[in-house]
Amino acid sequence: MKFQFTVNVKDQRTDGRLGEVLSGADVDDGDVSTLPSPALLVPTSKGEHATLTMDVLADVEKRLLSVLFYKRGEKKVIDETTRLFGTLVVGGHFVEKRARGGKRARERDGEENGGEEPTGATAETETEAGEATAVAARGPPARRLTVGHYRDPMFFGVNAQSRGGAGLLCDTPFGQKMMTPEEYSRLWSGDAHVACALADEHAGWENEKKSKTAAIRTCEWLDVCVRESKANDVPLWGVVLGGSSHEVREECSKNVAERDDDLTGYVIGGFYAGEAPHERGGLINAALVHVPQQKPRYLPGPATVEEIVDFIERGIDIFDATWASETASRGRAFVFPIRKEDLASDVEDEWVQPSAGTDAYSINLWSTSYKKDFSPFIDKTARAEACACPACSEHTRAYVHHLLQAHEMTSQVLLEAHNLYHLASFFAEARRALRCGEWSEFAAFHRKYAQKACAKLEPSVLPAAAAAAV
Repeated sequence: MKFQFTVNVKDQRTDGRLGEVLSGADVDDGDVSTLPSPALLVPTSKGEHATLTMDVLADVEKRLLSVLFYKRGEKKVIDETTRLFGTLVVGGHFVEKRARGGKRARERDGEENGGEEPTGATAETETEAGEATAVAARGPPARRLTVGHYRDPMFFGVNAQSRGGAGLLCDTPFGQKMMTPEEYSRLWSGDAHVACALADEHAGWENEKKSKTAAIRTCEWLDVCVRESKANDVPLWGVVLGGSSHEVREECSKNVAERDDDLTGYVIGGFYAGEAPHERGGLINAALVHVPQQKPRYLPGPATVEEIVDFIERGIDIFDATWASETASRGRAFVFPIRKEDLASDVEDEWVQPSAGTDAYSINLWSTSYKKDFSPFIDKTARAEACACPACSEHTRAYVHHLLQAHEMTSQVLLEAHNLYHLASFFAEARRALRCGEWSEFAAFHRKYAQKACAKLEPSVLPAAAAAAV
């Protein structure tokens, strides 16, 4: 697997930058995908396949690429290798599947041999061949960046136990499983374009002593992951932790950066795990003190629009789409404006509908007020540009409300497809603002919108980040 990151544009007033990630079987030979950053990763859900299957992901991406190409004049920055988001897979989800894949291959080979099980040296050879076939058959998507991570961004329990420093006790689809750095690192051979090193994450409310112990252990595990990643030819990202301590995060940043020659990127981890929201920005700054400028920085967690704007200005390149997934899981669809043109003065206050569970960022499709509403999630009369996602193009609010009431899985697919499309569209506009030197105006618009939302709505119906700021 190959991985390469390039910074193309830097914002003059902040640490924000526009770059691109090249990933694939062989970057040098052109067999790659291009992921422009700031970028999104789509997470898997509950230890199994992503809620959105690869064909739905491709459809969402194709629709947005068409809008960017034909309506927003992005022709010069879009080609056949362009991808608008990558995927995030979790180590705990693969713990048992490697052995199971080998077992299925051996059973298939036994059927072809008349039902007889191979024995002796032949059995060992066929077992190895079966496992190799299973591994080769999986592999990451050829043309979409796939990042391997130890933490499930949707359901990971913070403060997972690290038994005596041997490894991390993780929840998996097959129960709790202890993963050592060696076992974890070997999971990604053939399954990811790049892997995040195993880290001893813990809750943000833990004391500084525990944070320091976890940071030291993370650096020890990093050395093991570096050795294994070289053996398996998998690019590695180092993880910077430190809980709620600025000093520990800065020290961990320094220690991890000392391994920079063996790393292709950095994960600013341990956030959205109980730390105070108003301290998050300062902690990110502390974690970035020693991180090299030429490497990508990834921050996992359900960051909201206001936070994403702030984090981009602090130098973060890659986020995950957990916020889109979480919002969809609650039956809500994004409706927040992406550009200033999306917020017409005559409809500026229509999103304030607390009785329907609607806030400045999403509408609640569980509400009976949408029972006979046959408009799409985002009505073209209230936006400069109609939403072209699979849900808005072919379905209505009333239909999704019915699916939710009937507990149909299709509701989750449509909601998440819309939310991912909307969030990816926001990132595309953020990249355009950076490229055209309009970042200050873009950031100011979204900060002003968030402040207005805080002023008009009760904290109980605000996004978590906005409620904390009230």
